[in-house]
Amino acid sequence: MLILIVGITGNIGQHAVHHALQTGHQVRGLGRTPSKLSPSITSRLESFVESANYYDIPSLDLACTNVDAIICAYAGLPELHLDGQLLLLRAAERAGVKRFLAAGWNYDWRKIPFQSEPVYDAAIMFHAQASITSSIKPLHIFSGMLAEVFFGAGGQVGFSPEYNGVWDPTTTPRSMEIWGTGDEVWQFTTERDAGAWGVEVVTADDAEEGGFVNLCSFETSLNGLRATYERVTSREVEVKKLGSVDELYRRAAEGKQKLGRAGFWEWHRCLFHANCVTGVWNMKDLQNGKYLSVKPQDLEAFLREHLDV
Repeated sequence: MLILIVGITGNIGQHAVHHALQTGHQVRGLGRTPSKLSPSITSRLESFVESANYYDIPSLDLACTNVDAIICAYAGLPELHLDGQLLLLRAAERAGVKRFLAAGWNYDWRKIPFQSEPVYDAAIMFHAQASITSSIKPLHIFSGMLAEVFFGAGGQVGFSPEYNGVWDPTTTPRSMEIWGTGDEVWQFTTERDAGAWGVEVVTADDAEEGGFVNLCSFETSLNGLRATYERVTSREVEVKKLGSVDELYRRAAEGKQKLGRAGFWEWHRCLFHANCVTGVWNMKDLQNGKYLSVKPQDLEAFLREHLDV
């Protein structure tokens, strides 16, 4: 198939390119900065369509022409997940494309109330709008937290204690902050697996039917994560127990009341963190077995590839 990867220069987009090419597909890229791709990838693309921004309609139309499937690998910004994806969806409709994987690789937002977690509201609204207005039935992958985001690997930032997260990759020894008991199960997916699964899902026989797919690389508790890290790296991890998950929810509520929804970047991670601890949006009935060509990385394998975290 000829697959259009939108946001091809991002981390997941680049992993998707590698897997698509390795499995015999052609790839067209759409992005703003082709120089972010290595020459070894650029030279193997069917083409690269350069866009000025997410609302560059001529570029969207050109990119969607004659492709068999679309993978949207936009970053997790609300304006991209709603505005940008709707514009891309309309371009796909005009081009007659039926296979469309929406940006995501996140927790199961079907399990939380609309307007409770702003970072997922855009994805929820996109799905709702597409379901009542589009001839295309988008696919959505739920995959938990990206391991690179959690550990701050590969240039990712945003879930360290500085941002109300867990893992601090800058301290010696490494440190982590735990709310709750630390025995609660978290679900993780590596960016490599996310990209590979994206290709497999959008090229599957039933892709045109759309729907939701539950996948993750590994599941572990924070206490289990610490033990695995110490065993693999032979380095100690300092643990700071901070309190109950109820306190974390309270902090999120206070931030929302003070800053409003427009200031969500300042408080939503408390809510996100709390939801991870409670597991309210964890996936059930994982479908890894449907896509056997992808061999998920477990935590140990991930850490051995990222010993610097």
